[in-house]
Amino acid sequence: MKTKKGPSKVIIFIIILIVSLSVIGFYAYKSYSIYKSMEITIKKNTIEYGTANYDLKEIVDKVDGEIVSIKKSIDTNTIGKQEIVVEVEKDSIVKTIPIQVEIVDSKAPQITLKNEKISFIKGEEINFLDNITGVVDAIDGDIQYKEVNEVNEKENNYYTVNYTSDVFDVGSHTVTVKAVDKYGNVSEANFEVEIVMPVVQKLDVGPIYNDLPANASSASLVDIAYSLLGKPYVAGGNNITGFDCSGFVQYVYAQVGKSISRSSSTQAYDGASVTYEAAQPGDIISWGNNTTVTHSALYVGNGLMIHAANPMQGVILSDVNDWLRGSGTYILSVRRIL
Repeated sequence: MKTKKGPSKVIIFIIILIVSLSVIGFYAYKSYSIYKSMEITIKKNTIEYGTANYDLKEIVDKVDGEIVSIKKSIDTNTIGKQEIVVEVEKDSIVKTIPIQVEIVDSKAPQITLKNEKISFIKGEEINFLDNITGVVDAIDGDIQYKEVNEVNEKENNYYTVNYTSDVFDVGSHTVTVKAVDKYGNVSEANFEVEIVMPVVQKLDVGPIYNDLPANASSASLVDIAYSLLGKPYVAGGNNITGFDCSGFVQYVYAQVGKSISRSSSTQAYDGASVTYEAAQPGDIISWGNNTTVTHSALYVGNGLMIHAANPMQGVILSDVNDWLRGSGTYILSVRRIL
């Protein structure tokens, strides 16, 4: 009796091979499909300069898979385009994916002012830069000052001080400090400038002139006043051993042969009244509060006066504007002895 023969070994081998290749192909295709699908969607591709610990969660929007490691990081202290390389895993398949980012400087320079408001007396020398403590950028460091008319339109990395042409007129004005860093970030800071006139209180002495001729002895009066600098203050004094304020003024005038009254309150009425703006060397400046005269001084030109100030200082040279600010008194009248 004959028996049936089964498939040959060759056929079985071929079948097994085909099945195996099909399985391998299936898994290869599946793995390839998974690998192909593993992508990262970016929501933010910029990182601020100097960020110590950047967070991938702020950069990445979606990940098809899971970020398991960072293969290559970045230097946030270097401006420009850089690349983060991460490893993403899904279903035990790992893919290396680069993320393109850019390190940027978006922070404007910091401007530091001494005061929000500064005050000057009209005619006083003003340097607005004195009110600026510093202009500093996190990357560029100290930023240097430039005059507005020196700035090129395409230029960066400078700061300017900007104001209108009436800034030196009496009133309140705004000065703007504008800073631009190397990367074009701009910041501004404002401060107020107040310009005031020296207060001249009109006493009841008749007209005030601004066109009177100068005192013919003005040069001699100034020379004599300068020669007395350093002399002591003596209450009631009106000679070379010591002076009070009105005694000093009377003494100086006596040396050029001119007689004036003895007290501050009466010297405010001697001669003719002129405006402070028209003051000439040799004029008498009367100081006080309201209409009460408390002090006399001799104007010597260029905004300066010589006077017997007080027992501590004696006869000194003072800036009129400084005295106006610091003495608590103001100018009541300016007198010219013709």
